[in-house]
Amino acid sequence: MIFLLTGMHRSGTSMFARFMHESGITMGKEFYLDETSNKYGHYEDLDFLSLQRNELANQFGGDDWLVFKPFAHSDDFARKAGLLFAKKAEVNGENHWGWKDPRTTVFLKYWHTFNPEIRFIFLVRKPEAVVNSLCRLLKTRWSVTQKAKYLKTYIHYNHEIFTFCQQHVHSKFVVVDHEQLIGNPEVVIPKINAAVGFSFDPTLFQKLFDKQVISDQQFIPYLFLGRLLRDARRSHQSLMVTI
Repeated sequence: MIFLLTGMHRSGTSMFARFMHESGITMGKEFYLDETSNKYGHYEDLDFLSLQRNELANQFGGDDWLVFKPFAHSDDFARKAGLLFAKKAEVNGENHWGWKDPRTTVFLKYWHTFNPEIRFIFLVRKPEAVVNSLCRLLKTRWSVTQKAKYLKTYIHYNHEIFTFCQQHVHSKFVVVDHEQLIGNPEVVIPKINAAVGFSFDPTLFQKLFDKQVISDQQFIPYLFLGRLLRDARRSHQSLMVTI
């Protein structure tokens, strides 16, 4: 089986990627390391991460994750992605494998063309929690400009996930709410298993989960950002309907 795990940044994808890796799914051989933003690691395969970061940086003038508008993939990306996917499939053979990178959200339709049997797992989280986590990490809670970018990116990422689910109803995918997952893994994980055809163990998730990695709530002013916050909340609700 091949798995693709993604979702908006700071939505719990690293947490779940670690769980997947410990469950016997090879999420990569060489991972991106940055203990300042995640003490257990991100479990992001450097090959996929570098490819997608470079493409976004080239498309958006150096910004490799704050993406809030559609774009056409370059021919160079298409060529390299095809080679990378073929290489990973050959190396992993019949083993379960996959990758995680929030940026994959804006490349969903493209990766799906390589293998329609890919299992897609989408992590979603409330916009206030995402912005809170980003502001704490990047020290930007007083920046209206940066928070606007976070919300626009959040809306775009959610739109890409929602559109993919609407257009690929026969694909193997599941939308997982961050809050429900950490609150009731014994209920949520069996639903994930039913959707993707794998036997994840809720007990293992509970063993690995560390509630201390969840950012404490802080005061985040949304002055001048009311409309964007409402749109972000609506985009979250649209995905909750698919759960």
